[in-house]
Amino acid sequence: MYLPMEEGEEVVMKVHRHWLFIVTRIIVLALLLVAPLLAAEAFRASGVLGEGGISGAARMTLWALWGLVLWVVFWQFWTTYYMDIWVITNRRIIDIDYERLFDRNIAILRLDRVQDITTHVQGVVGTLLKYGKVVVQTAGSDKEFVIDQIAHPEALRDAISFQLSRLKER
Repeated sequence: MYLPMEEGEEVVMKVHRHWLFIVTRIIVLALLLVAPLLAAEAFRASGVLGEGGISGAARMTLWALWGLVLWVVFWQFWTTYYMDIWVITNRRIIDIDYERLFDRNIAILRLDRVQDITTHVQGVVGTLLKYGKVVVQTAGSDKEFVIDQIAHPEALRDAISFQLSRLKER
């Protein structure tokens, strides 16, 4: 993956979203894959489709087409999950955000503009699985830089704070 780096800049940390957010989407897709089979069985048992119903080959073909649609949706989810990344360097924070397969936004925040760093871990699940968000307050017209749905937000906050203190020492 291409990162727009400056001369003398070093990557300190790369952060992806927490694994929980892709697993929940996979579970929903698995349920959607099974739902037509359960619905067809319920319709057959209730007699809504009549004596003959739909042939086994037609059911299998429709289910396979539905599976292919869900497979495409899964790969879109996986690609955006894997390609969304926050990169912390010794000078900047780089947010690479994939909206869709060929739609990418890159936001860059210089560390010398950082004024405050806050972490938010919300709820029982967030506390137990250690995920949350980091909000970086900046100077100037940009209000805040949000790094959301990440594992161990405190470690990221500490890494940014350490790089900020090193930058101020120079």
